[in-house]
Amino acid sequence: MERALLLFEPKFPCWDEETFALAGEGSSPRELEKPGYAIKVKDGWVLTAAGEKARLEYAACCGLPAEEIGAFDPEEALWNNRLYLLMERAFTGQFGVKEYSVAESFPVLPSLTGDQLWQKEEGTVRYLWPENPLIKDFLREFPNWGVAARKLPAPGAEALEKWASEKGVKQEELSFNLVLRSRYDFELYRHEAPLAADRFRLKDADRLFFLRAKPAETDKIYETLGKLHLFLLAQRRIYIPGWADIDSQEQENWTMLVLVTTTEEELSEIKKELQKSGKTLIDPARPLFITGTSLERQRKERKPRATVYDWFCEVSEHIVRPDL
Repeated sequence: MERALLLFEPKFPCWDEETFALAGEGSSPRELEKPGYAIKVKDGWVLTAAGEKARLEYAACCGLPAEEIGAFDPEEALWNNRLYLLMERAFTGQFGVKEYSVAESFPVLPSLTGDQLWQKEEGTVRYLWPENPLIKDFLREFPNWGVAARKLPAPGAEALEKWASEKGVKQEELSFNLVLRSRYDFELYRHEAPLAADRFRLKDADRLFFLRAKPAETDKIYETLGKLHLFLLAQRRIYIPGWADIDSQEQENWTMLVLVTTTEEELSEIKKELQKSGKTLIDPARPLFITGTSLERQRKERKPRATVYDWFCEVSEHIVRPDL
């Protein structure tokens, strides 16, 4: 029972039978109900005050770090938990390191929404942010990018904040259900010096941003994608100019938006919708991939692939690619 209690933590506060099994736990979260440690909320179990107290006490007894679990949405937390465990099983990460984060948020500057960001014209999405006066000013202020920028100091967060303050620019947060920094062939890169300005640890890593997607909410996909464009623009000109797309060994870094649905039918609907716009969705932020998967698909994939590249080629649904 104590082991089961330790599965609960701030990033994973809600569990069910399937997620317990995926995590290798032989018991059931239902067993935590009898001593009053957990209650069922919707489709999952969350700790009671007594359960949280017992969890923290047992962690301290074992010398394990443990943070208090704060407020959360049980349905969203359980969905994220399931996605993480299924993706953790999806490939072993041979020769590399997998760094997952759940519900990670990133700052986006400037804050552009709605018709400042994108619009639909005759069924096709077009991104408007490149024409925005603030973006044009940003590009003039921070002109250095690409491999040639490696010889120059990265502007970093301080320079961006100074520009934002002078222009009265507002910031917003962009959140993803799951983020993977995949560092393939880690041994080859582990002696590379980190960049002081690399606030988000994206240098020398493939980045997969997982977003929960629903056919009825494609506008949310387009909005999120546009904000991801802006975040990548800052990576290329502020935080890791020269290293955003090509790594220390002159290999391409993959940046990928992974749309995740619950069912295969939902994924098919979303793919059909997005492919109406095709490469116009990624042109302002190339190289960028849009791919997809579903919980239904990942449940069936019981044999893990070796690398993230194998998973991308053999399992994921290719929606928009810059190389085809």
